[in-house]
Amino acid sequence: MVLMLWLERKYLSMIVSSLDMAKWKGDNTLNHRCLYCGDSSKNTFKARGYHFTVEQSFVYKCHNCGKSTSSVNFIKDHFPVIHKEYIKEWLKESGRKPKVHASGHKMPSSNTFKFQPKHELLNTDEDIMTVENLKILMKPCSEVPIAREYLETRKVPSHHYSELWFTDRPQNLAFLDDKYKDRVLGNDPRIVIPFYSERGELLGLSGRAINDSKLRYLTMRFNEDAPLIFNLNKVDKTKTIYVTEGPLDSLFLPNAIAVGGSDFKKIDTTIKEKAVLVFDNEPRNFEILKKIEEVIDLGYKVCIWNDRRVTDLKDINEMILNGLTSETICSIIDSCTYTGLSAKLNFKEYKKI
Repeated sequence: MVLMLWLERKYLSMIVSSLDMAKWKGDNTLNHRCLYCGDSSKNTFKARGYHFTVEQSFVYKCHNCGKSTSSVNFIKDHFPVIHKEYIKEWLKESGRKPKVHASGHKMPSSNTFKFQPKHELLNTDEDIMTVENLKILMKPCSEVPIAREYLETRKVPSHHYSELWFTDRPQNLAFLDDKYKDRVLGNDPRIVIPFYSERGELLGLSGRAINDSKLRYLTMRFNEDAPLIFNLNKVDKTKTIYVTEGPLDSLFLPNAIAVGGSDFKKIDTTIKEKAVLVFDNEPRNFEILKKIEEVIDLGYKVCIWNDRRVTDLKDINEMILNGLTSETICSIIDSCTYTGLSAKLNFKEYKKI
């Protein structure tokens, strides 16, 4: 939090010369004429816009128009180039201790920083959509005891821990995309699952709460035109591809991807020949049954869970927790995979409604 305050003050100092009647009043209060309303049109000497600190962060308030926002958003609204610089430095500095004066506590003076425009600013959106920046915002589950403990209780294979992320401050993920800057993402501890394109572009994230949060899953999309499919960047298209609903379920199967739900029709038709669609085992779920019927009609190979060993076990993770091995589950899937007329006949026997 001290870092945030120091950094916000640094970037407020950068814009002081561009603000009318701007003046620092102590270390933590900046006063100037409001850029939202223009302040008083009758009295050019009135300055009723204030930046001040609340809980170790700067906020802005105009006592003329009533505008209230964070100081970071103020900078974004009026000085977008400087805001991009702030985001990049915030990401860079987050993992390190903030700079302090020799006194050990005094904030830098308002004259310390001079803004020097860069001729070649990086595109913030492209710059942020990298694994390197995720490393600054989060930690791999392999490095976080509480995350490892959760994955261990789910019996997720340990070699996958480093592929998943953990955060106890999801709100910080709003820095990844402008459209989330005003969204409440909360601060529930979450296992975060990344979704990449085949080329390795980060398309989105899904955060699974590991406490009793009312919002069990939190999903962020960075490319609205691309479907979120887990593990697509690692799959071998020359082999059988198991396609599950949940990403965690896919971690128990070889060469598997997950659609993050039950919409299997969003997978690329180029993998149709190799794909085996593995829905959750819910023979009484009308919506699931409807979607199974749809993909059968489209000619996909589908796993129909008609093996007695998995009766009443809802999904692959539950099967693992009940003692079945990944090898056994793969064997069951292979023996229960059908297409065309045989899929329709077995589906008719499978569904309970």
